[in-house]
Amino acid sequence: MLTVSQVNLEHRLKNISANMSAGECWHVLGQNGAGKSSLFEVISGLLEADSGVVELNGVDVSAFPISELATKLVYLQQHYALSFSLSVAEILRFYAGHIDIPSEIEQALSISTLLNRKLNNLSGGEQQRVHIARCLMQAWHAVKNGEALILLDEPIQSLDVVFQEQSLAMFKALARKGNLLILSIHDVNLSLRYCDHVLMIKNNAIFCCGAANAIMTADNISELYDYPFSEVTSKNKSEKFFIRSPL
Repeated sequence: MLTVSQVNLEHRLKNISANMSAGECWHVLGQNGAGKSSLFEVISGLLEADSGVVELNGVDVSAFPISELATKLVYLQQHYALSFSLSVAEILRFYAGHIDIPSEIEQALSISTLLNRKLNNLSGGEQQRVHIARCLMQAWHAVKNGEALILLDEPIQSLDVVFQEQSLAMFKALARKGNLLILSIHDVNLSLRYCDHVLMIKNNAIFCCGAANAIMTADNISELYDYPFSEVTSKNKSEKFFIRSPL
Protein backbone atom coordinates (compact mmCIF):
# COMPACT_ATOMS: atom_id res chain seq x y z
CA MET A 1 0.00 0.00 0.00
CA LEU A 2 1.28 3.46 -0.95
CA THR A 3 -0.30 6.46 0.73
CA VAL A 4 0.44 9.97 -0.50
CA SER A 5 -1.06 12.54 1.87
CA GLN A 6 -1.31 16.25 1.07
CA VAL A 7 2.11 16.51 -0.56
CA ASN A 8 3.23 20.00 -1.51
CA LEU A 9 6.38 21.13 -3.30
CA GLU A 10 6.83 24.78 -4.19
CA HIS A 11 5.95 25.48 -7.84
CA ARG A 12 5.81 21.75 -8.57
CA LEU A 13 3.13 19.92 -6.56
CA LYS A 14 -0.05 21.16 -4.89
CA ASN A 15 -1.78 19.13 -2.19
CA ILE A 16 -1.36 15.72 -3.86
CA SER A 17 -3.15 12.83 -2.13
CA ALA A 18 -3.72 9.28 -3.35
CA ASN A 19 -4.03 5.73 -2.04
CA MET A 20 -2.61 2.94 -4.19
CA SER A 21 -2.69 -0.75 -3.34
CA ALA A 22 -0.55 -3.78 -4.10
CA GLY A 23 -1.42 -5.46 -7.38
CA GLU A 24 -2.62 -2.26 -9.06
CA CYS A 25 -1.27 -0.74 -12.26
CA TRP A 26 -1.48 3.07 -12.25
CA HIS A 27 -0.78 5.39 -15.16
CA VAL A 28 0.00 9.04 -14.44
CA LEU A 29 -1.13 11.39 -17.20
CA GLY A 30 -0.59 15.10 -17.71
CA GLN A 31 1.02 17.78 -19.84
CA ASN A 32 4.74 18.44 -19.83
CA GLY A 33 5.63 20.27 -16.63
CA ALA A 34 2.46 19.19 -14.85
CA GLY A 35 4.43 17.70 -11.94
CA LYS A 36 4.59 14.00 -12.86
CA SER A 37 8.36 13.60 -12.48
CA SER A 38 8.37 15.63 -9.27
CA LEU A 39 5.76 13.30 -7.81
CA PHE A 40 7.88 10.27 -8.73
CA GLU A 41 10.92 11.81 -7.06
CA VAL A 42 8.99 12.51 -3.86
CA ILE A 43 7.49 9.01 -3.77
CA SER A 44 10.92 7.45 -4.33
CA GLY A 45 12.41 9.41 -1.44
CA LEU A 46 14.92 11.24 -3.65
CA LEU A 47 13.18 14.56 -3.13
CA GLU A 48 11.80 15.88 0.14
CA ALA A 49 8.40 17.55 -0.06
CA ASP A 50 7.77 20.90 1.60
CA SER A 51 4.86 19.31 3.44
CA GLY A 52 2.85 16.11 3.45
CA VAL A 53 3.70 12.45 3.94
CA VAL A 54 4.47 9.48 1.68
CA GLU A 55 4.06 6.09 3.35
CA LEU A 56 4.91 2.65 2.01
CA ASN A 57 3.04 -0.07 3.90
CA GLY A 58 2.41 2.37 6.75
CA VAL A 59 6.03 3.50 7.08
CA ASP A 60 7.26 6.94 6.04
CA VAL A 61 9.48 6.46 2.97
CA SER A 62 12.10 8.74 4.54
CA ALA A 63 12.43 6.30 7.46
CA PHE A 64 13.71 3.44 5.31
CA PRO A 65 17.49 2.99 5.09
CA ILE A 66 18.57 3.50 1.47
CA SER A 67 19.97 -0.03 1.36
CA GLU A 68 16.59 -1.48 2.34
CA LEU A 69 14.58 0.79 0.03
CA ALA A 70 16.76 -0.25 -2.91
CA THR A 71 15.65 -3.87 -2.45
CA LYS A 72 11.92 -3.12 -2.62
CA LEU A 73 11.58 0.02 -4.75
CA VAL A 74 12.26 0.22 -8.49
CA TYR A 75 12.64 3.71 -9.93
CA LEU A 76 13.32 4.41 -13.59
CA GLN A 77 14.02 8.12 -13.98
CA GLN A 78 13.08 9.93 -17.15
CA HIS A 79 16.68 10.89 -17.91
CA TYR A 80 19.80 8.87 -17.16
CA ALA A 81 23.30 9.92 -18.19
CA LEU A 82 26.25 7.52 -18.21
CA SER A 83 29.69 9.15 -18.08
CA PHE A 84 31.70 5.98 -18.66
CA SER A 85 31.85 3.68 -21.66
CA LEU A 86 30.49 0.46 -20.20
CA SER A 87 28.99 -2.58 -21.84
CA VAL A 88 25.43 -3.64 -21.14
CA ALA A 89 26.75 -6.68 -19.27
CA GLU A 90 28.92 -4.47 -17.05
CA ILE A 91 25.97 -2.19 -16.28
CA LEU A 92 23.67 -5.06 -15.36
CA ARG A 93 26.37 -6.68 -13.24
CA PHE A 94 26.93 -3.41 -11.39
CA TYR A 95 23.24 -2.86 -10.59
CA ALA A 96 22.04 -6.45 -10.14
CA GLY A 97 25.26 -8.28 -9.31
CA HIS A 98 24.81 -10.68 -12.24
CA ILE A 99 23.74 -10.86 -15.88
CA ASP A 100 21.22 -13.68 -15.59
CA ILE A 101 18.30 -11.91 -17.22
CA PRO A 102 14.90 -13.10 -15.91
CA SER A 103 12.77 -14.69 -18.62
CA GLU A 104 10.01 -12.10 -18.23
CA ILE A 105 12.46 -9.29 -18.94
CA GLU A 106 14.19 -11.09 -21.81
CA GLN A 107 10.90 -11.92 -23.53
CA ALA A 108 9.71 -8.31 -23.34
CA LEU A 109 12.97 -6.45 -23.98
CA SER A 110 15.39 -8.81 -25.81
CA ILE A 111 18.42 -7.77 -23.78
CA SER A 112 20.70 -10.77 -24.29
CA THR A 113 21.71 -9.72 -27.81
CA LEU A 114 22.93 -6.38 -26.43
CA LEU A 115 25.10 -7.67 -23.57
CA ASN A 116 28.49 -7.25 -25.26
CA ARG A 117 27.76 -3.85 -26.77
CA LYS A 118 28.66 -0.50 -25.23
CA LEU A 119 25.61 1.31 -23.89
CA ASN A 120 26.64 4.62 -25.46
CA ASN A 121 26.79 2.97 -28.89
CA LEU A 122 23.19 1.78 -28.73
CA SER A 123 20.20 3.55 -30.20
CA GLY A 124 17.92 5.52 -27.90
CA GLY A 125 15.35 2.73 -27.85
CA GLU A 126 17.95 0.06 -27.14
CA GLN A 127 19.35 2.12 -24.28
CA GLN A 128 15.86 2.52 -22.83
CA ARG A 129 15.33 -1.24 -22.88
CA VAL A 130 18.58 -1.70 -20.96
CA HIS A 131 17.59 0.93 -18.37
CA ILE A 132 14.25 -0.78 -17.77
CA ALA A 133 16.03 -4.11 -17.35
CA ARG A 134 18.68 -2.80 -14.94
CA CYS A 135 16.06 -1.15 -12.71
CA LEU A 136 13.91 -4.26 -12.49
CA MET A 137 16.88 -6.59 -12.01
CA GLN A 138 18.24 -4.50 -9.14
CA ALA A 139 15.20 -5.39 -7.02
CA TRP A 140 14.19 -8.58 -8.83
CA HIS A 141 13.85 -10.65 -5.65
CA ALA A 142 11.02 -8.37 -4.49
CA VAL A 143 9.61 -7.99 -8.02
CA LYS A 144 9.36 -11.72 -8.72
CA ASN A 145 7.65 -12.22 -5.33
CA GLY A 146 5.14 -9.45 -6.02
CA GLU A 147 6.40 -7.26 -3.18
CA ALA A 148 7.89 -4.27 -5.00
CA LEU A 149 6.89 -0.68 -5.64
CA ILE A 150 7.76 -0.04 -9.29
CA LEU A 151 8.00 3.60 -10.43
CA LEU A 152 8.62 4.17 -14.14
CA ASP A 153 8.85 7.72 -15.48
CA GLU A 154 8.05 7.62 -19.22
CA PRO A 155 9.44 4.09 -19.67
CA ILE A 156 8.31 3.62 -23.26
CA GLN A 157 9.87 6.80 -24.65
CA SER A 158 12.09 5.96 -27.64
CA LEU A 159 10.73 2.41 -27.87
CA ASP A 160 9.26 1.19 -31.16
CA VAL A 161 5.71 -0.10 -31.34
CA VAL A 162 6.57 -3.74 -30.65
CA PHE A 163 8.66 -3.00 -27.57
CA GLN A 164 6.07 -0.51 -26.29
CA GLU A 165 3.40 -3.19 -26.35
CA GLN A 166 5.67 -5.90 -24.94
CA SER A 167 6.93 -3.65 -22.15
CA LEU A 168 3.48 -2.52 -21.10
CA ALA A 169 2.21 -6.10 -21.15
CA MET A 170 5.13 -7.09 -18.90
CA PHE A 171 4.40 -4.21 -16.52
CA LYS A 172 0.76 -5.23 -16.28
CA ALA A 173 1.81 -8.84 -15.61
CA LEU A 174 4.16 -7.69 -12.84
CA ALA A 175 1.25 -5.85 -11.22
CA ARG A 176 -0.83 -9.03 -11.35
CA LYS A 177 1.92 -10.72 -9.32
CA GLY A 178 1.15 -8.27 -6.51
CA ASN A 179 3.58 -5.45 -7.25
CA LEU A 180 2.30 -1.88 -7.18
CA LEU A 181 3.22 -0.35 -10.52
CA ILE A 182 3.06 3.38 -11.27
CA LEU A 183 4.20 4.80 -14.58
CA SER A 184 3.85 8.03 -16.51
CA ILE A 185 2.91 7.94 -20.15
CA HIS A 186 1.64 10.22 -22.93
CA ASP A 187 -0.34 7.78 -25.08
CA VAL A 188 -3.86 7.74 -23.68
CA ASN A 189 -4.89 4.72 -25.74
CA LEU A 190 -2.06 2.63 -24.34
CA SER A 191 -3.15 3.69 -20.87
CA LEU A 192 -6.70 2.66 -21.65
CA ARG A 193 -5.44 -0.77 -22.72
CA TYR A 194 -2.91 -1.54 -20.00
CA CYS A 195 -3.76 0.23 -16.74
CA ASP A 196 -6.55 -0.22 -14.23
CA HIS A 197 -6.17 3.10 -12.40
CA VAL A 198 -5.34 6.60 -13.60
CA LEU A 199 -3.97 9.68 -11.86
CA MET A 200 -4.37 12.84 -13.95
CA ILE A 201 -2.27 15.85 -12.95
CA LYS A 202 -2.86 19.35 -14.27
CA ASN A 203 -1.09 22.53 -13.18
CA ASN A 204 0.74 20.57 -10.45
CA ALA A 205 -2.49 19.39 -8.79
CA ILE A 206 -4.73 16.34 -9.11
CA PHE A 207 -7.30 16.77 -11.85
CA CYS A 208 -8.86 13.28 -11.71
CA CYS A 209 -7.99 10.10 -9.89
CA GLY A 210 -9.63 6.67 -9.93
CA ALA A 211 -10.53 3.58 -11.93
CA ALA A 212 -9.46 3.86 -15.57
CA ASN A 213 -12.83 2.85 -17.02
CA ALA A 214 -14.48 5.74 -15.17
CA ILE A 215 -11.76 8.39 -15.50
CA MET A 216 -10.75 7.86 -19.12
CA THR A 217 -13.35 9.90 -20.98
CA ALA A 218 -12.99 12.24 -23.94
CA ASP A 219 -14.12 15.18 -21.81
CA ASN A 220 -11.56 14.53 -19.08
CA ILE A 221 -8.71 13.94 -21.51
CA SER A 222 -9.60 17.04 -23.53
CA GLU A 223 -9.59 19.21 -20.42
CA LEU A 224 -6.40 17.60 -19.10
CA TYR A 225 -4.41 18.39 -22.23
CA ASP A 226 -6.31 21.52 -23.32
CA TYR A 227 -6.81 19.84 -26.67
CA PRO A 228 -9.96 18.29 -28.15
CA PHE A 229 -10.25 14.49 -28.12
CA SER A 230 -13.09 12.35 -29.41
CA GLU A 231 -14.07 8.84 -28.41
CA VAL A 232 -14.60 6.13 -31.02
CA THR A 233 -15.48 2.46 -30.60
CA SER A 234 -14.60 -0.63 -32.58
CA LYS A 235 -17.20 -2.11 -34.90
CA ASN A 236 -18.21 -4.77 -32.40
CA LYS A 237 -18.25 -2.19 -29.56
CA SER A 238 -15.69 -4.26 -27.62
CA GLU A 239 -13.02 -1.56 -27.42
CA LYS A 240 -12.92 2.21 -27.35
CA PHE A 241 -10.22 4.61 -28.50
CA PHE A 242 -9.49 8.31 -28.22
CA ILE A 243 -8.46 10.34 -31.24
CA ARG A 244 -7.17 13.88 -31.35
CA SER A 245 -9.66 16.09 -33.09
CA PRO A 246 -8.45 18.61 -35.66
CA LEU A 247 -8.47 22.15 -34.36
